[in-house]
Amino acid sequence: MSTSYQARVRRLYETGQFCRSVTNAMMNPYNQKKSIKKSSRDTVTDADETKHRSVYWFRNALRLHDNPSLSDACDKSSHLLPVFIIDPSAPFAQSHDLGAGAIRANFILESIRELKLEKNIDIMVAVGDPKQVLPTILRATKSSHLYYEQDPAAPVRAQDAAILQHVRQQEATTSVTIRAHSTHTLHPLESYVQRCKDHVAPSQFEGFRKIFVKMKLRDEVPPLTPDAFPPLPWDKNDSKMLQELKEHMTLLTDEELADPVSVMEKHLGYTDVKAALAHRHKAGLNFCGGEKAALKLLEQQMARADWVGKFEKPNTLPNALKVDTTGLSPYVKHGCLSALRFYNELTKVYTTKYKQKLPEPLQVTLHGQLLWREFNTLTGYTTPNFEHMLNNPVARQIPWDNDPELLAAWRNSRTGYPFIDAIMTQLRETGWIHHLARHAVACFLTRGDLWQSWEQGAAVFEELLIDADWSINNFNWQWLSCTAHFYQYFRCYSPVAFGKKTDPEGNYIRKWLPQFKRFPAKFIYEPWKAPLATQQNCGVIVGENYPHPIVEHTVISKSNMSRMKEAYAAQADGRDMPEVPRMRNQVTLTSDEDAGNARKRHKASRYVDETH
Repeated sequence: MSTSYQARVRRLYETGQFCRSVTNAMMNPYNQKKSIKKSSRDTVTDADETKHRSVYWFRNALRLHDNPSLSDACDKSSHLLPVFIIDPSAPFAQSHDLGAGAIRANFILESIRELKLEKNIDIMVAVGDPKQVLPTILRATKSSHLYYEQDPAAPVRAQDAAILQHVRQQEATTSVTIRAHSTHTLHPLESYVQRCKDHVAPSQFEGFRKIFVKMKLRDEVPPLTPDAFPPLPWDKNDSKMLQELKEHMTLLTDEELADPVSVMEKHLGYTDVKAALAHRHKAGLNFCGGEKAALKLLEQQMARADWVGKFEKPNTLPNALKVDTTGLSPYVKHGCLSALRFYNELTKVYTTKYKQKLPEPLQVTLHGQLLWREFNTLTGYTTPNFEHMLNNPVARQIPWDNDPELLAAWRNSRTGYPFIDAIMTQLRETGWIHHLARHAVACFLTRGDLWQSWEQGAAVFEELLIDADWSINNFNWQWLSCTAHFYQYFRCYSPVAFGKKTDPEGNYIRKWLPQFKRFPAKFIYEPWKAPLATQQNCGVIVGENYPHPIVEHTVISKSNMSRMKEAYAAQADGRDMPEVPRMRNQVTLTSDEDAGNARKRHKASRYVDETH
């Protein structure tokens, strides 16, 4: 790790731009032991272990198998109330005020519904401000302990710190013991941090891998059953207690939970939910929320032993008509599937079913993909201001443009490039797209074509992706925009050539943009090149019912490479970010002659279209 990187991190701390002292060190990714003093109520010795009245705060760990935080709560409580709190101002948000889109919100509600209505876990589901709801529940139930699984995302940790500080400030809950488990990852994040130089994540995956392979994984926790749960710490028929709770929150009934769409529209501010969910199964996987679906899909994928053993993620297809990877990412993200269970099942396939030596956890294998998740999460955990360019010690400072019209065109499939528009349509309709498809549209929005900030793109993905993970999402947007982690800005995804490599007939485009169903394969990636008569016969007329290309890729990509080169040079020299005039180069092809000229320009600039 470079000295300059470490210096920038230290400088952010010294200037107070990143908070170091928060309740339980929740916002301190470095967690310098010498600077942390835990209160006596945060540390419980074996002698103190007695059964107590507790609240378990569900967030990500929406499962009964291998759930250490929930198991701990069940083991050590005489009475236990599981709760899930939904903030209606930003439902299921990871970043501040950025609520989940309808597809991800529905997935989470389905997962909660399964636990409560199918697995008979008596969860209280409350809608309200967590700062008010959680202390009220602890006070009303006379609970002395709060259990939960920590979320690694910095904005969530900041919110947790504020909520728990509010709990401690209330007279009735000031002595509540808080037990937080760092089990969303394969190892507790602080275990990694203590092995990292200067307590900062390695800058490269290989450095992280060397740390990981020296660590021993914990054993899985046995699965829980409804009988393992202690009785509730309150009487459901206590009208006085119910009235106190209802003054601070809305309690969802079983009847309401049975219909997530109704909950979203009645209580959470979503509109037209049925329309938003109408095509969510179109990607070939149902992506139904819950532990049952997670374990079933895991079993199905592990049964493909040969596929698992030979899996290399770069060899999967960005434009496959059905999900071409495991499809387990939403379940791992929301804790319907334990990451450790996934890792262990892969190990069984590698060593038993596939009859091969356990492979090195290289990034491209399925084991490696789980390690990549750990690496991304650790990087986000130890990097101040990770979700921003400014005051982010790993981020190159790039003078991005800010054009809301370009952003809206990209988000709403109006770029005039069918491959890009098809990917964004799949994202909006299903909540999922292949990782290489994510690469293509991210490059297009940022350094490749539209020169918009990666922060804007990351916000769209965080809203729309069913597997949106704050750390991974921001890491990958920084990577694809050449802001951090990857700096070969001269390697640019072409919105034409990249898709053609694996789908020359354009079947992916036809699936997600059905207006192109009869369009010739020769022109389907570049419809503006088709003769007007062909466009008319196929029902797609560029400039009338399908937009012209929003930019001319072969021209603008070269311009953007120059801008990126200048930005890199300016930062290396300590100069201010350059102000370079924007080259829009909007293409308006209105005749066959214009199309012919465009083909000549494209042929002359083919070297720009190199792809990963």
